[in-house]
Amino acid sequence: MAIGRLSMKVGAKGKATPHAAYIARTGKYQHRLETGERLVATGTGNMPGWAQSDPSSFWKAADTFERENGTTYREMEIALPRELNDDQKQRLIQEWVKQEIGTRHAYQWAIHSPRASDGGEQPHAHLMFSERTMDGIEREPGQLFKRYNSKAPEKGGAKKANTGKQYAERRDELKALRHRWEVLCNRHLRAADTKQRISMKPNHPLRHGAPEPKMLPSEWSRGDAKADIIEFREARRDFLETEPNVRLFVRPTADRIETLEILKAAKEEERQEAIARQKRAEEERQKEIADRLANPYPHMAESELAALLPRIETEIRDRTEKFVQADPDYRDLAQKKDAAVKEQGVTEASIAKAEREERKEAERAKALEENHRFQTGLHRAGIKTFKALDDAENAQEYWGNRKKSEKDKAFDLSRKLRDFNFRLDLLRERLIEAAKRELADLRKKAEVIREALKAKKFERYAREQVERRERRQDRGKSRGR
Repeated sequence: MAIGRLSMKVGAKGKATPHAAYIARTGKYQHRLETGERLVATGTGNMPGWAQSDPSSFWKAADTFERENGTTYREMEIALPRELNDDQKQRLIQEWVKQEIGTRHAYQWAIHSPRASDGGEQPHAHLMFSERTMDGIEREPGQLFKRYNSKAPEKGGAKKANTGKQYAERRDELKALRHRWEVLCNRHLRAADTKQRISMKPNHPLRHGAPEPKMLPSEWSRGDAKADIIEFREARRDFLETEPNVRLFVRPTADRIETLEILKAAKEEERQEAIARQKRAEEERQKEIADRLANPYPHMAESELAALLPRIETEIRDRTEKFVQADPDYRDLAQKKDAAVKEQGVTEASIAKAEREERKEAERAKALEENHRFQTGLHRAGIKTFKALDDAENAQEYWGNRKKSEKDKAFDLSRKLRDFNFRLDLLRERLIEAAKRELADLRKKAEVIREALKAKKFERYAREQVERRERRQDRGKSRGR
């Protein structure tokens, strides 16, 4: 029968960006697609305007601006039926997202199909979503993940859902979520005209016999335990398909044992053939890599290669930087940042001046109080005839208010600069990735030179080893004489 599994996970601050890359199989996780795994489909939705073209910027903002002990995402990890084809799996997940997420949260999903331990595919889906509620208010990255303001929502961050719940409430919600998945998945299985169904109930009566005992990862990988269990499962499955009334808790008869042995031998033969095919494919892949990285510079010495590589790397850096600086959006954002930096410098100078003037007027007022005690007493009593002291106090109050106003302005500018830096970093990352594609040939040339230089160094090291060994042998022969 089809497998039913749905688990809920939570991501801490700093985990959203790498996990989004993991499920989308981008960046350092792209190599997984070269080992036989398939990325069936992927998608995003409900992203704010500034993250529409680059959803990864939303998760980077969550990692940057979410509070230190906050969660940046929740994730559903769902097993998908093998009985559905790729299009049917995608439609199933899209309907599930529409049903459970709707327009309330920003989300990203992907369907992976790696190789399972029985040789077949293991299709499953990842659905990660932000707990921040999309309420229609457009917020900048720095504001979106701030604390929610119930009195003035437009001034605070987006409200977090799913907070303040007790364990029992979360457990009941997860059970209900799994039941809804069972209903939806079985509806799609019926539409696909297959007899298989999933059940999210533990130890469902549709399963044959008692459930297998759970094994620790260390027990699973110890010796031949994994291979033996997989072979037994396959033999049991084939046997039950031929004799559906057999139960595992019934002691097998002699003829059934013989049937199981025959099935086991056939499966072992199939497994050996699969291993041989995999080995041949790996050998072909290694040969292709070796041919691609073959030394195209056999006439060049190691010193020449060592001098050539820095020149190419410098050219790559220069052309990449030129590509980034030529982008109009990047230039416009950088100019706005420079203007904000200059304005911040002017504001800091104004704050320093206000502080100096405030101290100066305070000292003048203090000196007047000490030198003119009688007039000061009348002034404090409300008889404002001491104009010099009155002017000094008014000037002191003016510069104090001016200092406070400039500090508020400096705070707003620092927040604006932080937002500029964040947006510039995101844009620069995207432009660098585009430059990598533009300079693919030059980067490949640099990689080939690195491999050639590595080969030259290895040859030199091997040659030096041989020469040292020969010298030791010569010294041994001379001592023998």
